[in-house]
Amino acid sequence: MKMYLEEYIRLTDNSLHKLEVIQSSISEEKTKKQLVEGGVDLMFAHALENLWEEGELSSEGLENGLSYLEDYLAERVRGRIEKLEK
Repeated sequence: MKMYLEEYIRLTDNSLHKLEVIQSSISEEKTKKQLVEGGVDLMFAHALENLWEEGELSSEGLENGLSYLEDYLAERVRGRIEKLEK
C-alpha cells in the first residue's frame, strides 16, 4: 500500500484509554496504529452500508468500496445488506 500523505492526529487521554482497553481485550498484540486502522475499516464498512441503504451508492460503487476491506469484513457488509433487502 502506498502512503500518499503522512498525517498525525492528537488523541485525548480518554481516547488513549479506550485504545488501551481495546488493546487489552485482544489476545494478540496490536499497536495503536493497527487499532486505529481497524477502527477506520469498521467505520468505512458502516458508511458503505448506510450509503447503500439510503440509495446513494451503486452496485459498482459498493463493490469498489468493499475491495478496500479485508475479505471477512466485506462479507459481513454483504450479509447485512442482503438482510436489508429482504
